[in-house]
Amino acid sequence: MYIYPYVRFAMYHVFLENYFIERHIWDHEIIFIDNGKMKITIEGKVYIVDENTCIILRPGVYHKIEWHEENCSQPHVHFDFYKQDNSEEVTVSKITRNLMSEKELTYFRSDFFKENGIDIPPVFKLKNPGVVKNILFKIIDEFTFNHPYASIMLQGLMSELIATIIRDYRMGQDDVSFSKAKELNSLAIYMSENVDKNFTLDDFSNYINISKWSLIQFFKKYYNTTPMNYFHQLRYYRAKNLLQYTFLSVKEISYKMGFYSPQSFSRWFKSLEGLSPNDFRKQK
Repeated sequence: MYIYPYVRFAMYHVFLENYFIERHIWDHEIIFIDNGKMKITIEGKVYIVDENTCIILRPGVYHKIEWHEENCSQPHVHFDFYKQDNSEEVTVSKITRNLMSEKELTYFRSDFFKENGIDIPPVFKLKNPGVVKNILFKIIDEFTFNHPYASIMLQGLMSELIATIIRDYRMGQDDVSFSKAKELNSLAIYMSENVDKNFTLDDFSNYINISKWSLIQFFKKYYNTTPMNYFHQLRYYRAKNLLQYTFLSVKEISYKMGFYSPQSFSRWFKSLEGLSPNDFRKQK
């Protein structure tokens, strides 16, 4: 899944009494409830949201936001998943569809989540809100102060925010798996730093001190693949980078990647890429 986010608007906003907004938006919006409460109606369903709630508003979906009991701090960001020809022209909608001009009706983006089969609700409590809040605040700072290379920073931060929110939701569906998030992240870093090793599942199981069966179950829920497949993919991409961007010989790369011989490395690489290391290098 490849995205190229364009941040349209980002700010830290306090929702005050007697204020409300009713609209259809053209783009996607992520709202984080920092503190306070707010009432939001999305396609007829009413939610009372409070601290550490994440709200995802999608293009063309009717919603109404209202004050509820106390002022609400709600940093938020409007964005496109891909920068389009008219991304800079499109603004933030504050009206409903029936009030839009013919041109404005062409502004609606497609629903990225629906298109990519990502089943995530419009409102849910974050399990790890501090991480989401930190990334969102960085986005708001970059957008507000327009630091040098802000557009590049915003693209990276927005990608990180989206991935973090999706992962938080998915892991939040299984409290047991989420409790192992720290260990699983540590293992993923360990794998990345040791792609030249010939690890086994036993090695990974011992590293975070859980059974092999539990490791496979938790890892698949967190990374959507098995530990060994994840590690082999890391090795595969590292090998491709060495072949494509260095002048090391295939023999040198094979030993650098922890293979016993260039022949075993070549067989392994061809089984994944469909080309021998030499043919891959020539093609690239």
